[in-house]
Amino acid sequence: MSTFIIIFSVSLILTILIVPLFIRIGRKINLVGEDVHKPDRPLIPKTGGPALIISIFTSLLLYLFLEEVSVEILVLIFSSSIAALIGLIEDFRGEINPKVKPLLLLFAGIPILAFSTFTPRPILPFIGATRLTKIYPFLVLASYPVVCNAVNSIDVLNGSVSFTSIAFFTAILAVSLLHKLEYPLVISVVMIGALIGFALYNKYPSKVFAGNSGSLFIGAVMASTAIIGRVEVVAIIALLPHIMNEMHVIFSMRGLKSAKQYDSRPVIIENGLITANPDRSAPITLVRMLSAKIKIRENSLVKSLTILSFYSALLAILTDILFMR
Repeated sequence: MSTFIIIFSVSLILTILIVPLFIRIGRKINLVGEDVHKPDRPLIPKTGGPALIISIFTSLLLYLFLEEVSVEILVLIFSSSIAALIGLIEDFRGEINPKVKPLLLLFAGIPILAFSTFTPRPILPFIGATRLTKIYPFLVLASYPVVCNAVNSIDVLNGSVSFTSIAFFTAILAVSLLHKLEYPLVISVVMIGALIGFALYNKYPSKVFAGNSGSLFIGAVMASTAIIGRVEVVAIIALLPHIMNEMHVIFSMRGLKSAKQYDSRPVIIENGLITANPDRSAPITLVRMLSAKIKIRENSLVKSLTILSFYSALLAILTDILFMR
């Protein structure tokens, strides 16, 4: 227990300490993004991702030093690094072709396959352990584009990626404690610590964005934790808001397309309040649905997303307890 307290504290405190440094770096190198939901559209550094990555990797390496070397944790570091690198390239060079990006994210699943840190017998509700020896490796690869893009798509409001991700890892933490699953427990403790620290700067009004490097990194950690920790169903249910949002975006845009190709945004801003765009051609998103027929402040909209995410996390925990073990 002392080790978990240490890695949580290191993850939390280190994030709090180094995010301001990366805010300054972001401004200095002009790696910034428009906060489009503010009337004056301020430019916000999108360098929160590297700060998160440093804090989380430092805490995980500390765990390996204090306890024992874990191939699973090293594989997670490799996989999430690949996703983070893709996001960092996108942050610096501009948007990657939306049809190419999922193909690149497939590479994030290769370390798991290369080191065989997966079990092709996922535990399903009512059924128990299944045997998916042939198809499971393909599902491993496919999970990274799906989860990474789902997290990336929900990172549109101040604090949305922080608080919804905390909800996800809370579900993983609870299930890990219930069943004494060490690997997902370590990851969830470290991630919750870092995300709480990051949320202090990412919440409304945001001082820093996670950027593509941060959101893709978080998504890759989620996918790796689910696969290696054998908590796939819990992860899927906890991610329902993210997945629902991504599916609505894809279907409403009729495929993998850039939002920049659309003149109409999902929401419009009126006197600092967010409301759904009445234009039928505008992409459908979870934010657009939550703001339909009302005018709502950004921080209140983030609260709604957070509540929805914690509700999904609770459903994930209850599903595990009642129908799986």
